[in-house]
Amino acid sequence: MLYLHGFCSGAGSAKGTYLADRFAGEGVEVVRPDLDGGDFRHTTMSDQLALVDRLVTALRPALLIGSSLGGYLAALHASRRPQSCPALVLLAPAFDFHRRLVRVLGPQVPAWRDAGTLDFFHYRYGEPMALGYAFLEDAAVHEAFPEVKVCTRVLHGLHDETVPPRVIRRFARRCPQVDVEWFSTDHGMLDATDRIWLSVKEAYRSARRRTC
Repeated sequence: MLYLHGFCSGAGSAKGTYLADRFAGEGVEVVRPDLDGGDFRHTTMSDQLALVDRLVTALRPALLIGSSLGGYLAALHASRRPQSCPALVLLAPAFDFHRRLVRVLGPQVPAWRDAGTLDFFHYRYGEPMALGYAFLEDAAVHEAFPEVKVCTRVLHGLHDETVPPRVIRRFARRCPQVDVEWFSTDHGMLDATDRIWLSVKEAYRSARRRTC
């Protein structure tokens, strides 16, 4: 299966590593790429989607898992190439990403545009890293709520303040085959990893059987 990490993260993210370790015990490989290709400053969502397309074509995963921004990317991929992957699991997917990022940054957006870069704390490196303004410009071209037609399970925290539950409910209303499982946790979901593991394992088995 293929795991897509979140914004300002990397292949060694906590949830991705946890799931990879658990699935390794089942004899299942979880491929976890660095979506920025090692060049965070110049990355864009379109570049990351192109990487996902290449990896899905090469690996033909039974299940595509995405966390936060990675979940949004997974849904965008599935909406455009529904035949490429039979099922999705989205962990706190960051739908409506561009609008919410602009709202959070507020007056920093013009400063980002004028300077050309803005520093974000990057969890892979453990320090602030510069990100080009092209990232924000490119994010605006992607639909806020992709229409997904493959089997999709969303795992989301009821106390998520980064991606409020109403965002997930709006996505689910557009896509009747989406199943939402609510957790009493926040956006990081790090206190719910055991439940996440059980849910993802069930989704993987269903995907292997080609059943939702």
